[in-house]
Formats: sequence, C-alpha cells, structure tokens
Amino acid sequence: MRGLIGIGGILALATLGLVEHSNAQEALSQRDAQGPVSVTITLTAPPVIGVPVNARVALDTHSVDLDSVRFEEAVTLKDSGGAERHPISVEQARGGGHHREAMLVLPAPIRAGRLSILVRGVGGIAVRQFYWDVASR
Repeated sequence: MRGLIGIGGILALATLGLVEHSNAQEALSQRDAQGPVSVTITLTAPPVIGVPVNARVALDTHSVDLDSVRFEEAVTLKDSGGAERHPISVEQARGGGHHREAMLVLPAPIRAGRLSILVRGVGGIAVRQFYWDVASR
C-alpha cells in the first residue's frame, strides 16, 4: 500500500510539473487570428531588462500570399518607454505562400514594465499587438 501511495505521489508531482511547464510555455506564446492571417509569436524566454528578445513569428493563412511580408519591416518591439525598434536580425526564415515563419532577435528592453511586439500590415490588419511583462534581472 505504501508503495502505491509513493508511486501515486510521484506521478502527481510529475503531472504538476508538466502542467506548470505547459503554462509557462503558453505564457510565452500568443496568437492573433484577426482577418485571413493568423499570427503567432512565441518567445524563447520571458523578457528581461538588458537581454535581447528572441521571438519566433509564424504567419498562417489559407487565402493570402505571404511571400511579400518582410519580417524586418512588419515587426517592431515597443517597450514601456514608448520607443519602437526594429529587429536586430531575422534568422531561420522559412516557408512561403500560405505559411511563413522566422526567428527574430529584437532589441533588449531597457526598463521594466510592459513590452509590446507589434505586427503591422499583415493580412489587412493595420496593427496587431502582443504583450509581455519585462522582468528586472
């Protein structure tokens, strides 16, 4: 009996750990499905002051050609000070037509508060905003 309780406890803790990890991953990923194009941004880690933000940006549609979207122009980072900055680099860009994605290295936040990643002009939507809180080190 004690063995079963021990195994049950271990399974419960393992499941709790998976749920916490899943919730942390969900907090790093946000999706906007306005209009004909779905935009998903997934950060590789929570934003921290002084550390560049790595964000995977995925564009998906069934009706719009996405080949003309230039990630380095369409995506900007805006910190709590209000300044907008373009990506430092666009890496691992792939896909074409209806499905495209890239890893963007965005400038490091310079202050705590709310960070926004803005995506402009994709799928007929003027501006999409994605928000995360910036932690101090």
